[in-house]
Amino acid sequence: MRHPLAGIASFAAIGLAATAGGIMAVLGDELRYLVLAEPWWLASALLPIAAVVVRHFSSPRPATLRFSRATSLQRIGSGWAARLVHLPDGFRLAAALLLAVALARPQSTRGSDRLRHEGIDIVITLDLSDSMIQQDLLPNRLAAAQFVIDDFIRRRPRDRIALVVFGSHASTVAPLTMDHGVLRALVQRLQLGVMDGGATAIGAGLGVALNRLEESEAESQVVVLLTDGVHNADGFDPDSAAKEAAKRGIKIYTVLMGQHGRGGDASVDPARLERIASVTGGFAYTAADQEALRGSFQDLLNKLETSVIEGRQIRPERFALLLWPALLLLLFDVTLRNTRLRRFP
Repeated sequence: MRHPLAGIASFAAIGLAATAGGIMAVLGDELRYLVLAEPWWLASALLPIAAVVVRHFSSPRPATLRFSRATSLQRIGSGWAARLVHLPDGFRLAAALLLAVALARPQSTRGSDRLRHEGIDIVITLDLSDSMIQQDLLPNRLAAAQFVIDDFIRRRPRDRIALVVFGSHASTVAPLTMDHGVLRALVQRLQLGVMDGGATAIGAGLGVALNRLEESEAESQVVVLLTDGVHNADGFDPDSAAKEAAKRGIKIYTVLMGQHGRGGDASVDPARLERIASVTGGFAYTAADQEALRGSFQDLLNKLETSVIEGRQIRPERFALLLWPALLLLLFDVTLRNTRLRRFP
């Protein structure tokens, strides 16, 4: 009688050979374009092989039966079921080896492409200073800003957008992301008091926004600054931030929110906001009411360009060609093990 390990290996080889023949028939010339995306998973094939060997040497010896006429028994010979006794184990081993190769993710380099992302990278920089509670924009300046920002994000589905907020200092709420659902939820949760709003650090807000764009590969990069006041905090100067943005080709669009007195109103500095936008090739808006705020963002939507960003390379996955044969071999294993080749104690 054939050695059990040899029998299992033989039937496993038959299962693998049949699978290989089927894959060659399906793929044809494409077979030579196959590569493994994660080849280190092939090491997992050692586990089922080791399991078979360990089980063989650790299992108790099968029971023996004394027979008085051994020569007659040899003359009868063994039936076909005895010759196939190791078939289920062989098919199970072949299925495990196929799964190990499937985990290595076979891919075809034919027809591979790079993920192309059409859009621009935008950082929305929002003022959270205490004055944003003013109700000249209903219900207040912050809520009005949240509404137009949410609508802006909804209407820019192809762009990566980040959110930065500032008061006396600046902080990132969300980095550049395409997950606009989460981003819109974060916008709605913004409220005054979560950071020190006693001052308006426009320079710090712009500085953090520029930091967020350092990771950007988009040809078009934009900062949208919404504020209702004048820069009156220590730290990074807004004009210096604008010069840095201009050097890096980043456009800054500014929106001055709220109703402010004319002439010597020291709470705002529209000239500086216009200068920041002008230096970078952007545009400065003034929004004294909700209609003007919505109109500003509508005009901004019309002005923004799109660019194509080359992302990671994508290849057609071919692991399914291994999963289906593996499942079929396991089905044969279970069926044979519970029917004609069922073993009894």
